[in-house]
Amino acid sequence: MNDLRSAGKRNRSVLVAESVAKSIEALRNEGTEPTFNALMAYLKFRGIISNHRSLRVYLDYLATSGLLSRSTEPARQPNVRPKQVYSVTNDGPFVEAGEKALTFHGLNWTIPARSSDKLRTDLEGVVRGRIEDGTLYGSLEDTVVGNLTRVKDKKAVALALSYCAALLATKRVDRAYLMRRARERGIGESIQELLDEIDYLFTSPKPELEDIKSLYAIRKWAQSNHRKTPPRAPNPRWSLLSKDELVDVVGKQLGVK
Repeated sequence: MNDLRSAGKRNRSVLVAESVAKSIEALRNEGTEPTFNALMAYLKFRGIISNHRSLRVYLDYLATSGLLSRSTEPARQPNVRPKQVYSVTNDGPFVEAGEKALTFHGLNWTIPARSSDKLRTDLEGVVRGRIEDGTLYGSLEDTVVGNLTRVKDKKAVALALSYCAALLATKRVDRAYLMRRARERGIGESIQELLDEIDYLFTSPKPELEDIKSLYAIRKWAQSNHRKTPPRAPNPRWSLLSKDELVDVVGKQLGVK
């Protein structure tokens, strides 16, 4: 398996994360205390991880998600790193996927009270997340799906749609992963419709809306930022956001309205 080449990028492996978690139980079954050094030796011998930095990144992600607990014991000798002992918990894994995560991913809106939502996930959700200031934020895809499934109030749903549309239209998204997560949570059709509405905004040759000036500013931004233009989408149903609402949402995110 390949080691983690750089922290913070989407090249962490689900298989490696699973191996790290399982190695803790394997060491305990052998009667070996699962310290950092014991885990490093166990995984290196099996060709899973070959350097300390990679292992620390995986352990940090698994511990921050709540899947692992970590205790620190003072070293018996001076100038020696304290001993870290790991255990698998019965909690998690969780990622932050509320409005706090939306702002983390760059939502350019003022939210008076950013809500927190700990979304239960799997190892793929963990390795696609990002740690900042001790919080494991879910990926943009998981955050969008999490926000659109947790709100029920009509006003809250409208706000969540606006927030998510603003980010989906202006940020890089793994569409295949987004749709898989959406189908798992029962909102696959809604997410696909929202993506179709966004694609129409960028590709329609004769868009029927009032604020053409803002639309052209949005398309100019897309060209200057080398946004990949999707294939021309058919006219969607527009049951989520109207054409003009979508222009308002994306324009606000980009600061052109």
